[in-house]
Amino acid sequence: GVFTGRPPYVFISNQVGNNGVLTGFIDVSGANAANYGFTADPNSYFIPSTPTLPSTFDLAFSDQDYKFPQVWKTNIAVDAKLPLGLVGTAEYIYNKNINVVHYYNANLENSTGNAVGVDTRPLYARNDAGVRVNDNVSMAAVLTNRDGGYYEALTLKLEKPATNGMFGSFAWTTADARDFMSAGSIASGSWQGAKSVNGNNDLPLSFSNENLRNKFVGLVGFRKEYGKKLGGATSVTLGYIGQESGALSYFFAGDLNGDRVNNNDLIFVPNKGSDIKFAPLTVSGVTYTPEQQQDAFEKYIQQDPYLSTRRGQYAERGALSLPYLHRLDFSVVQDFNILVKGEKNSLQVRFDILNFGNMLNDDWGVSQRATNTQILTSPSIVNGEPVYKFATQKLADGSTVLLRDTYSKN
Repeated sequence: GVFTGRPPYVFISNQVGNNGVLTGFIDVSGANAANYGFTADPNSYFIPSTPTLPSTFDLAFSDQDYKFPQVWKTNIAVDAKLPLGLVGTAEYIYNKNINVVHYYNANLENSTGNAVGVDTRPLYARNDAGVRVNDNVSMAAVLTNRDGGYYEALTLKLEKPATNGMFGSFAWTTADARDFMSAGSIASGSWQGAKSVNGNNDLPLSFSNENLRNKFVGLVGFRKEYGKKLGGATSVTLGYIGQESGALSYFFAGDLNGDRVNNNDLIFVPNKGSDIKFAPLTVSGVTYTPEQQQDAFEKYIQQDPYLSTRRGQYAERGALSLPYLHRLDFSVVQDFNILVKGEKNSLQVRFDILNFGNMLNDDWGVSQRATNTQILTSPSIVNGEPVYKFATQKLADGSTVLLRDTYSKN
């Protein structure tokens, strides 16, 4: 069916605050901040004493046909008794977004052309006057709807109900969540924070920021009860969680396409590292030539589980996931039954070791992070062709080298 929750009115609050005349701010730092100590008199902050309209300002609008979001939910599941006293469960969920929240910038000019070379994405004017339709408006974010996003998940579970004190279960969930924009309540931040190739007004269906691809959950335990009246019980359980999480994107550090939005342009993955151009890079007194950076980039693509499958294509938003994190938790629970004024009561003492596997082995239960998702930095356009510098990483011995590893341990 179609489900509707409480209307999220926060989405229309941006239009109240970002109307061009209501609010302003003072941005100072360092020694200049000493001139702005706390005062209860707001008139002290007017500069000049009679306030004037700002030279530029953000605006937020609502599409006249905007509707609050809904979701179509479909669920089908089956439980079945299996041999050996086991119970099997299979469940499939499919949700489709209806009237999902989406933003676009009505003040963004069209692109002025395309890059040359292997990466032919659209390019913008690279200056405020050429990027903005109205030069006085820094952004005009429009709240609207866009359908097409969805979520689907399959869960398979095998359970052993308690028999003679023994019990256990093991389940696997695999999911795929996609949307055009994982929008939040702040209009400008949602639009600027999107990752794109053609500019943030032209977003394809991509992996959601909340996508969790695979997760395993297991539990095995034993409970022993003793004593007919008072007595007690001892329970021992070992839990397991293993999951492949994260929805990370490979994007440029800087503004490659010149739309005046930084850190939002998805990278192009060449067929070989030498297909794109690099500028000389100096780090800690060491200068790396363009050829050295091309070679390092090629080696990085080869070892990367995602980029190695995207040669000749653009990276997708949210397509990189972190490696599996496997974690064990151990628990012992002791129940004591006691009489209080003739009534039976229970006192429980619990002993937990979280991430039990890491106590046994330092290499177990340790999460990993992406070393650097902004692997190509300081992009510039020279004669219409992008030119980059390759990212670096710091090794355990403190030395700095050209980026080598997709993942690093936390």
